[in-house]
Amino acid sequence: MSLFKNWKLIVATMTVALFTACQGGNGGSDDAAYDDDDSPAATASGAKAKKKEAPKEVIDENKLKKTEQEATAINEENHKLRKEIFDAKNKLGISTATPAEDEAPADK
Repeated sequence: MSLFKNWKLIVATMTVALFTACQGGNGGSDDAAYDDDDSPAATASGAKAKKKEAPKEVIDENKLKKTEQEATAINEENHKLRKEIFDAKNKLGISTATPAEDEAPADK
């Protein structure tokens, strides 16, 4: 087989090689999440890595109830808005069915 008959395979192989080379060793280009203190060189040299932890928030019963009430109020408001939209669509004659329901199968 000649080289030109397998040009699709060659292009695919070159594309995979290019993406692999561009990816680099850390598996991505998210430099903000990379912490120098956790690098293998820093931990292997005996340096102590300091873990930064988010401050723990204490959740008591009152805060939990307040959050539950807020969620319930938002859920009820969402329900009312959806009902208003449904009623407005009906008054205007706009279909209220989802797009998948609007499409009828074509009979041949």
